[in-house]
Amino acid sequence: MRIFVVNPAYGEGFVKSARWFAKSRGRVQRHPDYLARATAVLEEAGHSCVLLDAAAKDLPLPEVETRLREFGPDLVVVFATTPSIQSDLEHARTAKRVTGGAMTVMIGSHVSAEPTDTLERGKGFLDAVTRREYDFTLREVAERGSARDVAGLSWWDGEEIRHEPDRPPIEDLDALPFPAWRHIDIEDYRDAGKLFPFITLVGGRGCPSKCTFCQLPQVMYGHRYRTRSPERILAEIEYDLELFPNLKEVMFEDDTLTLSTHLDRLREICTGIIDRGLNRRISWSCNARPDLTDRETLRLMKESGARMFCVGFEFGNDEMLRRIKKGIGTEKMREFASRASEAGIRIHGCFMIGGPGETRETAMQTIRFAQQLEIDTCQFTGVAAYPGTAYYDWAKRNGYIVVDDWTDWVDGNREQRGVVDVPGLSMREIDELVDRGLRSFYLRPRQMRKIARNIRSLSDVRTKLHGLRSFTDYFGRAASDSKKAAGDEPS
Repeated sequence: MRIFVVNPAYGEGFVKSARWFAKSRGRVQRHPDYLARATAVLEEAGHSCVLLDAAAKDLPLPEVETRLREFGPDLVVVFATTPSIQSDLEHARTAKRVTGGAMTVMIGSHVSAEPTDTLERGKGFLDAVTRREYDFTLREVAERGSARDVAGLSWWDGEEIRHEPDRPPIEDLDALPFPAWRHIDIEDYRDAGKLFPFITLVGGRGCPSKCTFCQLPQVMYGHRYRTRSPERILAEIEYDLELFPNLKEVMFEDDTLTLSTHLDRLREICTGIIDRGLNRRISWSCNARPDLTDRETLRLMKESGARMFCVGFEFGNDEMLRRIKKGIGTEKMREFASRASEAGIRIHGCFMIGGPGETRETAMQTIRFAQQLEIDTCQFTGVAAYPGTAYYDWAKRNGYIVVDDWTDWVDGNREQRGVVDVPGLSMREIDELVDRGLRSFYLRPRQMRKIARNIRSLSDVRTKLHGLRSFTDYFGRAASDSKKAAGDEPS
């Protein structure tokens, strides 16, 4: 079967492959790691595939239509997100038309959480959507040439929407092939916090933490950390280096590589990187939980090439952390940041505004907390109320969601924005506090000196210049929008 897998664009710089869906304040573009692995599964099964990351290329729909005509697929797979869902549906409609009736299937966390709504919006041109993990669901659809009786699928059966039983999670992740990276251009993906060029690597799926806002465990991969073996991970790093000899960094995109229950595995990965000499060729980063305080493990990570942790601190108030079920307090977070810094590993901190019970005072505590921690860079966002999460259910149940359509999950520039009014803080106030957090963190002389000291290579220069351009572009646009809004207000 000929299969066309597309990640549609939704305006310049819009990111669809991250944990949030928007034009990021850091002007990041992320690799389609899960899509690339699912494409590899299809190719391994003998199907002829195209993976088009139109989002990374900023390709408009007419260009995608041309590629569809040229390839002539039997099956079109469209990756969808919450804010872009209407645009993604237009891609599915176009695919159905220009291919003369190829089967159309949508994938992603939004359609997994909202299968019925998505199918109803796509009636007449969207045949099916996958729920949760989709690698083997797509493979079975391709093998059968039909949606009927395929576990993990919701589909139109005549005039009726049929929901097939859930598909069990993939237990042997080592059986999955390496991502089909040959379909992408590695130069398309930038992040001011990573050395350029970099690639992502998913070494495990699922997360046992119960954070109420985090969508991937709740909607896609579950609350059990299913891991790939250290041997398989090391082999993938070597595969990446063979494909991209100029690769500078690998980013482990597991929800949390550093889980306390899996530290032996982490140490084995680090030791393997050292034994194979991979630490002399690349550095690596990972998502880390802010409770790793074992000095020996941190030192081993540093020796193996660990350069940066991306860390969800979330809030600087212990009651706020309890309400989102973070499972860690601020004192432990301070200890973690201090020891990671002591080991020479940089930290990118992630902070949020707008959790349950948030007030201006708790938000300001988070802003001050970010400045007090021994971290190198940070990001602030409004808590994203994505469908399928406990946070979304809480906000919807209490009438706190103040937007009317999925497209309202981003602003007119496709930037990240808040979508809830929590008691004590309006959506506009949340957005203002997010910007205040970013400005107050980065515009400190101490922080500017720290960023300058961290520039140690040409790759560092390139990433920091990208970060500076992103910062000025975002705040320049924000200032322009504020002036326009002020001009629209009645005198």
